[in-house]
Amino acid sequence: MQILITGGAGFMGSQLAFFMSERGHKVVVMDNLVRRGSELNLKHFKRRGITFLHGDVRNREDFAALPREIDVLCDTSAQASAITGYANPTFDLSNNALGLVNALEFARTRNLPVIFWSTSRVYSADLVNSFPSEEGATRFAWSKEKFRAQAGDRGVAGFDPDLGFSEELSVDGGEHSIYGLSKLMADLACQEYANAFGVKTVINRFSCVAGPGQFGKSEQGWVTWWAVAHRFGLPLSYIGYGGKQVRDVVFSADVCRLVEMEIQNIDRVAGQVFNIGGGVANSLSLLEATALLREKTGRDVSIAHDEPRKADHCIFICDNRKAERVLGWKPLVGIHEGYDRILHWVDENEADLRVMYGSANHAVAVR
Repeated sequence: MQILITGGAGFMGSQLAFFMSERGHKVVVMDNLVRRGSELNLKHFKRRGITFLHGDVRNREDFAALPREIDVLCDTSAQASAITGYANPTFDLSNNALGLVNALEFARTRNLPVIFWSTSRVYSADLVNSFPSEEGATRFAWSKEKFRAQAGDRGVAGFDPDLGFSEELSVDGGEHSIYGLSKLMADLACQEYANAFGVKTVINRFSCVAGPGQFGKSEQGWVTWWAVAHRFGLPLSYIGYGGKQVRDVVFSADVCRLVEMEIQNIDRVAGQVFNIGGGVANSLSLLEATALLREKTGRDVSIAHDEPRKADHCIFICDNRKAERVLGWKPLVGIHEGYDRILHWVDENEADLRVMYGSANHAVAVR
């Protein structure tokens, strides 16, 4: 099988390319190399026999130059920061929405399945933050008693205070962020192309994805950035909620397993949407991540406290039951193992990473 990965020189695209190549597939990567660090993957592509083509999903002409013998398209391309869109919204919209439409058009004319990287940001912060929570010593947690008292026996579609948010949660409302808006537009385009033209699309609404090879920074990729900052002694910042906001984390190895399962079962999962994250067992707050990295690295770093930002979730945890029911998938890499893998990667690539991070004064915002 020959697999096209758009945005394939970025973090998740490159990890998927390596994974699929190791599985014996031919892999073609298209990327514009805009994000710093993505160029470092080119030497690894060459060594592994992965074809790299410089291209931009915003340019339909770049798709025309792709090989004819492609069997599936995995779209990992994105402007992935939830922050920068407020300064330049058209950049997010052109990259994440219009770029995806070009990918869908390519898939439609070639009769290709599409695996699309969506995000938990398609869900409104107004809605996500409306469920009652309580502040604990290290994290906010949903108040099950208050929720059940408010919702009664009928509950709320898409929310379970024991498991988190499922695909049934409404995407209506405000406070998605411009990034979330652009991904929601793309998400809905995938669903419409599936119904209108029979394109076999699969939409994965990922929570926080992390792992080796991720050049995390202040705007995006906080889980890996937390490890880099602790290893190199760089300052961090809790942006809102006193560092007690909570995310679930799914690691790249588990994401690659998921995508392989979806490709193998494309006729069964075509047209479906999955919420994908680490679940309750793989959730943590910034305070908890700090304590864990302090234990693993033996280093304290300076941490500032800043005001919360627009459209930020207080607690977001994915309910993975649909993926487990339909595909038999569930995350296998836990928080401790995942951070050990990231720290090992940081140590192996210290020279390159110090060039990128060593003199920087980064602050982090959760996404």
